[in-house]
Amino acid sequence: MSERAFWVGTYTGEAGNGSGVYRVTRRADGGFTGLELAAEAVSPSYLAVHPGKDVLYAVREEDEGGVVAFDASGGRLREIGACAAGALPCHLSVTPDGGRLIVADYGSGTVRAVPLGPDGGFAGDADVAEGHGSGPVTDRQEGPHAHASASAPDGTILTTDLGADLIRSFRIEDGTLRLVGETQLPAGCGPRHLVVHPGGYVHVVAELAASMLVLRPLDGYARLEVAAESSATAEPADDRAQCAAIKLGDGGRHVYTSTRGTDVVTAHRVLDGGAALTPVADVPSGGDWPRDLHVDGAWLHVANEHSDTIATFRIGADGVPEPAGAPLRAPSPVCVIPA
Repeated sequence: MSERAFWVGTYTGEAGNGSGVYRVTRRADGGFTGLELAAEAVSPSYLAVHPGKDVLYAVREEDEGGVVAFDASGGRLREIGACAAGALPCHLSVTPDGGRLIVADYGSGTVRAVPLGPDGGFAGDADVAEGHGSGPVTDRQEGPHAHASASAPDGTILTTDLGADLIRSFRIEDGTLRLVGETQLPAGCGPRHLVVHPGGYVHVVAELAASMLVLRPLDGYARLEVAAESSATAEPADDRAQCAAIKLGDGGRHVYTSTRGTDVVTAHRVLDGGAALTPVADVPSGGDWPRDLHVDGAWLHVANEHSDTIATFRIGADGVPEPAGAPLRAPSPVCVIPA
């Protein structure tokens, strides 16, 4: 395996020890080296890359939030645009056609679709969808909290709302972000991140209930129904558990999640073409507070926010990650993606 560059998002200022977006290099043995500050930025806690252009997007996670676009050609970052977001934007995704950047605003509960130009830069005002609802966990679900988005095979944009226990389904129609359906999830589960399995099912990690939900699409992903539910960890989770990231691996044969508090990464076996999940092993995350992870072939990388480390694992033939070398020291890492 040849060397490969990665971007690292961090928390800055009062929120963390970072200074912006960093660049690291993954060696042939899977370990990271060469940490360097690529661009100063305010709490770029989530990153996304354009599918066809050398453009990197970063949230500015603060009360009056925003999104920044960088030209990433040549391995360096040069800011090429910025736009406003809602309160505490925490997640980004780019639609497969490269036409929209989808932003989840945790604090204000809004979802916005920012139009992108042919060069990947911002190309107009965002269309904004307001959130609504609340949940029974009063200290976390006092109102809507949009948390993540993913594109379904039919072009539907699926978003999680941790505060209202909802999956919202949107489509881009006539240049606008139109709500086409909502799916109510178990009360108090707190859906955080989601992925669409190659089998068509939607897998959701629920932060507050430390559970996994498998959703079956109905009506072209405008509506979904719960097909299966399982634990987010192989061992029983305690009150410290706050689930965070979910990623597909091994061609869709396994799913990987991170859980903060108990500080583990869990391998889940995928059953029946994506219709069910079963947790098979918890592995210590290699640090404290594993906020995000990235799966790349046989490698799994974990951003441990509170211990200032990025840990690398090799995924075994059984799908279980095994530590690979010493973690890299990095300031308040919260997102790791390939450059």
